[in-house]
Amino acid sequence: MTVFFSKKEKIGDLLVRRRKLQPNQLERALTHLESVPQGLGEILVSLGFISEEDLIEGLAEQLSLTLYKPQEEDTVLPLTISKIFLRDHPFALIRRAEQNILVCHDPLDGDILSGAEIQLSAPFEIQLALEADVKKMVDEHYDIGLKEMETEKYIIDEADVDKLKDMASEAPVIKYVNNLVDTAVNRRASDIHIESFEGGQLIRFRIDGILHDYEMPPLSMQAAIISRTKLLAALDIAERRIPQDGKISMRTGGKEIDLRVSTMPTVYGEGVVIRILEKGSIILDMSHLGMEAEMEKQFKTLISYPNGIILVTGPTGSGKTTTLYCALNQINTGNNKIITLEDPVEYQLKGINQTQVRPEIGLTFAKGLRSIVRQDPDIIMVGEIRDIDTAEIAVQSSLTGHLVFSTLHTNDALSAVTRLMDIGVENFLISSALRGVLAQRLVRRICPHCRNVQGRIAEHLGSVPEIGDFDMFTGSGCVNCSGSGYSGRIGIYELLTMTDAMCRAVAKRKDLGELKKIAVAEGFREMFYDGLMKIKEGKTTLAEVIRVSRGVTNAAL
Repeated sequence: MTVFFSKKEKIGDLLVRRRKLQPNQLERALTHLESVPQGLGEILVSLGFISEEDLIEGLAEQLSLTLYKPQEEDTVLPLTISKIFLRDHPFALIRRAEQNILVCHDPLDGDILSGAEIQLSAPFEIQLALEADVKKMVDEHYDIGLKEMETEKYIIDEADVDKLKDMASEAPVIKYVNNLVDTAVNRRASDIHIESFEGGQLIRFRIDGILHDYEMPPLSMQAAIISRTKLLAALDIAERRIPQDGKISMRTGGKEIDLRVSTMPTVYGEGVVIRILEKGSIILDMSHLGMEAEMEKQFKTLISYPNGIILVTGPTGSGKTTTLYCALNQINTGNNKIITLEDPVEYQLKGINQTQVRPEIGLTFAKGLRSIVRQDPDIIMVGEIRDIDTAEIAVQSSLTGHLVFSTLHTNDALSAVTRLMDIGVENFLISSALRGVLAQRLVRRICPHCRNVQGRIAEHLGSVPEIGDFDMFTGSGCVNCSGSGYSGRIGIYELLTMTDAMCRAVAKRKDLGELKKIAVAEGFREMFYDGLMKIKEGKTTLAEVIRVSRGVTNAAL
């Protein structure tokens, strides 16, 4: 018996009409068809745009089929067919009264239809069920050890690229990766770490800056999980000798998210880090950064200057990019031209020209900055000053009428000045171009649902000048914060403004100790002081402030 289906409507259009899928999601999935060995329905499920239930219901309507619902009178018919065939093309044959039913999840699989015709030699009706339900029926009624065979299927030589691609497209792997991302988003993780060790893979989530163990995936799926991630990020799954970077856009839990994927070869396999960026989640309002009112006022004054350089310093993951985005958003009035050069472009900002550096094709920060100044910008943001070329171009740009924002990896604000000197920038150029330096760290916020008094600050630090003694708070741990006592993060800052006295000291190439004395005399306060104010306000704990500011200052420790 040959089965013909009349497709009245394409499955993508049908799902859009049923409001299970957004038109832009369909367009995005269609772009994957040429590069991913899957059908459109599988791609939509793997990207998290629709559920498998949505797909099955859509196929049923498209092909005028019904969904299988077990009944007491159903009898499962025996099969005489290869176990390997049934593993790769699972189906079940049911007798209900005088009716024969073929239960499968993919009615367009010609091998399933042919196998059913050979087994039955009689007319049958096709009914649809979820793939997991079909496989469960096969395992329960045909005794082929499907679960064991699934495990064997995944334990293969990683050098077999074709098998890796097939594994990465299998439903169990797709579901695992989708659930992994969904869980990470729900737990407010910023990164997913997939690490390879001698005993297997370890998966960890970075939540509020701290790594938390998730679970060790089944040994049978570990190679496939990495391959699936690389496939979605359009990376070369056969290349495991060099690092690779890619991007995935998907929808999960009603949220549009971007995933930045980075792979790195290690002794026991590849390590993968997935950075989670939720579209629309970033709040570009400086009032949300957590700066003290006077400091925020000073910083807004700095970014209102028509020219000069403003630096933001701190380690990776300290929120420097968010601070710069807030600053750009503050001064993006529509009557000025703003161009950025980033690595990577984390969030797209309306009304701002953003460019991503591409070192592999020669588009470095220095080369990109040379081109940017010929685009007649008013304001420039350079993701990072790494070398003398970038530093000198940034300085020259600021001296020729541009306002330049950038970052440096230094421990504190004052060290940014000496770092520029160490890079090779002349001290008289620094004193002329630099307007100010903001140093920052992120501390975890106390969970508001389980916050309670911990004690007095004087019990730990004695009397704190200018602040006095006050109550400290901590989080005892509850279901809202997963027992950690913390929920979310807030910044602690120190702001160095280049006063006349500071400019003269830099021009004379004073050492760091002398610069600090002058800065303090001009009203500069170290980051630890801002941390103490956050403790006094009940926003964070002393342990957190000490954890992130240790090495920045020892004045109060």
